[in-house]
Amino acid sequence: MSHNEAKLPRPRIEIFNLGSAAANTLHGQQAFKLENVEILWCKHGVGTIEADGKSNPVSGQQIYCFLPGQLRKFQLDHSASGYYLSFSPDSLYLAPNLKEMMSSFEESILNMQLLSFRADESMQEQLEEIVRKMQRECESNLWMRSEVLSGLLNVFMIYLSRELGIGGHTLIVSREGEIARKFMTMLKQQFITRKKVADYADALSVTPNYLNSAIKKVTGFTASYQIHKLIILEAKRRMLYSDCSLKEIAFDLGFDNQAHFSKFFKSKTGMNFTRFKHSLADAV
Repeated sequence: MSHNEAKLPRPRIEIFNLGSAAANTLHGQQAFKLENVEILWCKHGVGTIEADGKSNPVSGQQIYCFLPGQLRKFQLDHSASGYYLSFSPDSLYLAPNLKEMMSSFEESILNMQLLSFRADESMQEQLEEIVRKMQRECESNLWMRSEVLSGLLNVFMIYLSRELGIGGHTLIVSREGEIARKFMTMLKQQFITRKKVADYADALSVTPNYLNSAIKKVTGFTASYQIHKLIILEAKRRMLYSDCSLKEIAFDLGFDNQAHFSKFFKSKTGMNFTRFKHSLADAV
């Protein structure tokens, strides 16, 4: 490799067993906003997992996937066994389709769905073999360690996407797919300051109509729907995990006018702020 040749990014991957000392950091944590992708594979044990305010009981051989931006909390029994993985989305660079796979994952998150499945015996064997190989690579300093780790991680995530039923027409390797990936990345970073389809279309050098069409082709929903969905999701997160008032949440989400935000919120959820906050509290 020449000195001028671009190098692949080093994967930032953390893996440990749920029964290890490192796993103690997971027990009883307060909900916090994730920066990385997290995989929790609970082979045995009991507890609860909370994601964006929705609590779910932990069951054996269940695998859970959490994405950047989600608020999550684990409450696992200390006898729980299994694996925990954490990595930057940038680690998924080997297979182009994985970029679109992450967009499909994100669509589920926008709908406040928990990404999880129960692994059968055959899948357990295949995934555990991959995880153990990743652990050995993490502990080594061998030649091309980063490339091997990223390759194993890509295979692991492809298996997960199959089990979660994410694939087929949603994995579009095309101009629309690339536009959708860039849009979803930009949306997560800039939804507070960019709230119009035209804002994103200008940044992506396409027309608003084309952007809406491309996003709908890839995700099943228009760009405007995705923008509004993320704003509402972030509002819900602030309602659940803070004591912020309607005015404070409106300001945090980039609305200069409280009344405008209140009207927007009611039009998208079907109920006013106070009533919706009470309904969320009752559901937790």
